[in-house]
Amino acid sequence: MKYYIFILFASLFSCENTIANKGRNHITDKEVALTIAENKWKEVYGSSAINRQKPFVAEKQNDTIWIVHGTFPKPTIGGVAYAEVNVKTKKVVKYTHGE
Repeated sequence: MKYYIFILFASLFSCENTIANKGRNHITDKEVALTIAENKWKEVYGSSAINRQKPFVAEKQNDTIWIVHGTFPKPTIGGVAYAEVNVKTKKVVKYTHGE
């Protein structure tokens, strides 16, 4: 009987921890790269120029570096913002804007 009570309590405590952890937000490396790049671009090029290039695209280059760039509708002439972001150090390694 002691073993059944022990198993019951162990099960209840493990369920409680699972429910508590379920509410935590999990931020992916892609989201980190997008946010860091967007903040850097807005700082350098201004919010209005960068907001017109949404949605941004993020592609994983390797374990630490993500390539992030803006997009434009097809008939638009001009360049988009480009950045290489190290998600481990949370810093922009390289950034530019096409013409």
